[in-house]
Amino acid sequence: MESVPSAEDRLSALEQRVAELEAVAKGPQGAAAAQKDVGEAPSAGMESPASSGAADSPAEPSESGSALPGDAETFWALHGLVDRLGEDGGVTYTGYTTPPGGSGPVAWQMGLSSAGLAQIDFAEAAGSLAALGHPVRLQLLQAIYEGTSTVAELGKDERFGTSGQIYHHVHALAGAGWLESARRGHWRVPAQRVVPLLTLVLIGTH
Repeated sequence: MESVPSAEDRLSALEQRVAELEAVAKGPQGAAAAQKDVGEAPSAGMESPASSGAADSPAEPSESGSALPGDAETFWALHGLVDRLGEDGGVTYTGYTTPPGGSGPVAWQMGLSSAGLAQIDFAEAAGSLAALGHPVRLQLLQAIYEGTSTVAELGKDERFGTSGQIYHHVHALAGAGWLESARRGHWRVPAQRVVPLLTLVLIGTH
């Protein structure tokens, strides 16, 4: 027989959901605040991907006829979003993880209401997305994300080509904001780009 969560546990979970979604209505400023504040220490009560019941396919609509899935346990983030923004809704992405090559956890939350999304020119995303549109660049990003930081180290992997080719890819990724110079000759994925990068990879692989 499953144990019933205590009132304290339910309140903690509710407070966490509200905290995760507060930045949604604030736009980019809210996302930056989430990175700064949450990134310094783990948040209490945060669920792991395994316990959140992640779903990678559309769910059946609820009995009310709404597009919102009725399974609030599996789709807790989705239900929290609608609770926060109402039926008009919006889109958000969030993450909390420690990169294999990082020194500590990073956290990020970004979102816009449906009204905010309607103001976006999709073409503005072309430059950022185009920089990722090459398998070698994605492999380079993965290697750097996992801790390889210099062109000399990257050059030991024959997948990446010559030093000149590696520099070309690295500079293209840096120009689009996916890499930054940690110190002379060393590269890293900026903390504020870790979760967006992983989100795009998740979209492309699931």
